[in-house]
Amino acid sequence: MTEKTRRRDLFRPLQLVGLSLLCGLFAGVVTLIATGAFTDKVMRMVDKGTYGAIPPWNLAFIVTGGIFIAALLILSILILAVDPADFTKTHDRPVLYDDVDDTAAAPGTTGPVASDADDATGSAEGDAPKA
Repeated sequence: MTEKTRRRDLFRPLQLVGLSLLCGLFAGVVTLIATGAFTDKVMRMVDKGTYGAIPPWNLAFIVTGGIFIAALLILSILILAVDPADFTKTHDRPVLYDDVDDTAAAPGTTGPVASDADDATGSAEGDAPKA
């Protein structure tokens, strides 16, 4: 029986939400530490009402929610960029290179030669205009 890789198998929804939640919580903790939420001075100012900015805990909740939503969207979009059929296939060459004719011989070997083999610079076809 052949198994097909589905998009859902690449990254399950619970894993996606969990990773986004971890990113949001990390950003919230960093915000709390950076605003001095655990210091006595800041907490006394918040209690007296003399703190001039958004209270640190409120700011941390806002940052946590914003980063959670942003991470969820970014990870979802990145998952959509992956073709599930390509996920299980092995790649013998860099992924972003153009497709190369399989009958072309590697440099230093005998066999059929590609038409652009006389290019002295060794660049791929389409990199620069031919002189």
